Amino acid sequence: MAVKGAETMVELVKRRFLLWKDVVRAGDFVRGSVVVLRRPCTYAGCRLCRDGRRHPATYLSMKEKGRTKLLYLPRHIVPQAKRWVVEWRRLEELLHQMSQTNAQVLRLLGKREAKSKGGRA
Repeated sequence: MAVKGAETMVELVKRRFLLWKDVVRAGDFVRGSVVVLRRPCTYAGCRLCRDGRRHPATYLSMKEKGRTKLLYLPRHIVPQAKRWVVEWRRLEELLHQMSQTNAQVLRLLGKREAKSKGGRA
């Protein structure tokens, strides 16, 4: 591939199409992070809690309207949640690359417009 600033419109459109193909093929995803928190239980006679240790519990941490929300994840769905978080991050990176490509397309379109106006004067 050519140096970033020197790519042709054809190369940019081709790259944008390949990025779109990856976005369209995306699997399930979720924006957030899988976290493990240690919390006390409600059982009064719990030896772990009495000794100061706590029970690990896995959650999906998400932001909603600027506030952190936690969704409890039963053990059997933790691997699925982790895969969905990874897929979200992959999609986020693809969209970032697409945005950069589109900015380059706009830059080239602006240069073409300036040349065509400058040539008529």
